[in-house]
Amino acid sequence: MAQTAFSITNVTFSGSVVESFEPGSPAPVFLPRLSVNFQIFNSGPNHVAGLIVTTDSWVTSQVAPASFQGFGAGFEFWSATFPSSTSGLPVVSAPVTPVTFEFVIFCDDFGGVNTVPRIWNTNGGFVFQVRVG
Repeated sequence: MAQTAFSITNVTFSGSVVESFEPGSPAPVFLPRLSVNFQIFNSGPNHVAGLIVTTDSWVTSQVAPASFQGFGAGFEFWSATFPSSTSGLPVVSAPVTPVTFEFVIFCDDFGGVNTVPRIWNTNGGFVFQVRVG
């Protein structure tokens, strides 16, 4: 096979506050969440995509796997949510303490002959950012 992933485009994203409940507690907690949609040109197979996300200006980072959503005309639809669940998140009360999500998007192309090419969308080196809260 040959490499089939060449660019990551049409990025849309939003931040939101999700209401949740701690086990055994009647009081709601509010959690910041990042949602991202994007397209990978060209259609696979063998692609794995995701985000690298930070909330502390890159002191630490985490990988958020993306989910394949379907094919378009010569591209693939992908989406990612960070965090993907509410388990293990810090609990904050209303109003939510402001959080800035910074992220970049990657795609690993396992169709490479002897390597696994990784492509990026870093928003032109400025990274993507959204403030929540």
